[in-house]
Amino acid sequence: MPRTRLDSGLRKEQILDATLAIIAESGHLCVNTSEISRRVGIVPSALYRHFRDKEQLIDALLERTRGRLLGNIETIAGRAGDPIRRLRQIFLLHLQMIRDNPGIPRLIFSDAVAFGTFQRKNKLFSILNAYMKNIEDIVIRGQKEEKISRDVLPRAAAFALVSLVQNVGIILNLTGGTIDMAPEAESAWRLFEKGFIREENTRQEV
Repeated sequence: MPRTRLDSGLRKEQILDATLAIIAESGHLCVNTSEISRRVGIVPSALYRHFRDKEQLIDALLERTRGRLLGNIETIAGRAGDPIRRLRQIFLLHLQMIRDNPGIPRLIFSDAVAFGTFQRKNKLFSILNAYMKNIEDIVIRGQKEEKISRDVLPRAAAFALVSLVQNVGIILNLTGGTIDMAPEAESAWRLFEKGFIREENTRQEV
């Protein structure tokens, strides 16, 4: 019995990976059971043992994204140490996740999510809100430790960092990942740090 559950879990991951790859290449409208089954190496009828339809697939992708994204940030947010470095780690991890999974930003900005059901939009909002809350907590702790200026509004800092990553995701999406955004992302981070972090601490980190 345990082996059957493990095999089922692995198959679901394969199906989700194939779905995300199709979204990255052609968009969510091109997701269909025949193509997913072909990529995974199963007959189309076997797909329905794991997901009843396309809508459930999209919801499962959002849920998996939630787990990975929040898992990363919660691990870093809970660590001790310099808050500036932790914010940078979060920024870089998020960028890496987008680079490794180009289908994620394309899914997030798709009609299936932006104009989807209330439950789906609410799920996406809850992911974003939890993500920003972790960033806020790091900023607040940094202010208490006098590493981050008390003039900074924690919510504004979280919004700025998320916007930074989203812009990279949009450009990668528009260009099909053909542009290396690493130099621009590094420059943007330095501007972020300069604008929100105490100047004397920034000099010490360089």
